[in-house]
Amino acid sequence: MAITGSDFEKLVKPFFKRIFEEMGFLVMQVRKQDSGDQNGFDISVLFLDDNEQEREFFIECKYYTTAKLDWADIFNKQLQLEASSHNPTAFIALSPLRDLSNIDHNIQSKVIGQFKYPVDFWTPDKEIEKLFALETEVYKKVFNKPDCDIVFDRETELKRIKAIINNLIQKKEALRFADIIIIQDTEKQPNEDLSLKTTLDDKLNSILKVDDEHRIRYHRIRANYKVFIEGLNDLNPSLRTNILSWESNLRLKADRLSSNFNIDDTYTPQKFFHDFFNEAEKEILTFYKDFELKGDKEKLLQGVVFELAAQCPLDWRKNGTI
Repeated sequence: MAITGSDFEKLVKPFFKRIFEEMGFLVMQVRKQDSGDQNGFDISVLFLDDNEQEREFFIECKYYTTAKLDWADIFNKQLQLEASSHNPTAFIALSPLRDLSNIDHNIQSKVIGQFKYPVDFWTPDKEIEKLFALETEVYKKVFNKPDCDIVFDRETELKRIKAIINNLIQKKEALRFADIIIIQDTEKQPNEDLSLKTTLDDKLNSILKVDDEHRIRYHRIRANYKVFIEGLNDLNPSLRTNILSWESNLRLKADRLSSNFNIDDTYTPQKFFHDFFNEAEKEILTFYKDFELKGDKEKLLQGVVFELAAQCPLDWRKNGTI
């Protein structure tokens, strides 16, 4: 016998408590929203993460059996949650029977940056059946089937769900500092063609000696910047896009400045190197002000300059030769 949307919510509340506890989280409270309240969610799960930090996930349940589930309906719930007094770690749209349609990914991405919490859609295309298959009786009621015929490894599925939850927690932490640029010093190498390092070395040959201690530091500054940019791809794509756009604008300045080699025989690679840094420094101040950013200006500045050098648009060698 098919269940109703209200029945689904009643099933979900104890189900999530048991599953969160089985994944090793300390569940402090699972609360079902009162009927008629407009706070943008049906269920909230308050728990301690692996670092004993308090987290709260807000879940909007959509048990649609025939009707199309439009993204706009879920987006409206996000707006309601944002207008409430709650402080979400994450928002989850839970729809076991219907995928979302008409998703505006551009708007969704922008509001996540503004709301400062991640949003995830747990729908059929995200293997939601495996989640409910963790409890056979719940599965049979949710999917209105006489039995659960899904074959899977329970431990693997629990690890998969926990990885998704931990990823949402990490995204929340990243969004908390979305306006603060923090470029860590790391030994990790960026995912790129090794020829870029060779190209940068070629440029550095024109201003530094082979054994100059600054050479290694410049390479490391650039690598740290690239690793930082790669990390933004999932955590803060909007900030990544803005930084890369600023980097692209600096390419134009590099082209214009390099023309000095053609009109001034006394213009040297060292002068170009310092002139471009001065130009880039002026631009980064405007960039930070326009997007209300904070943190690590110098690391970002130097990272972009040496990245442009490695990519070739920034060539401070006189006439392109050493």
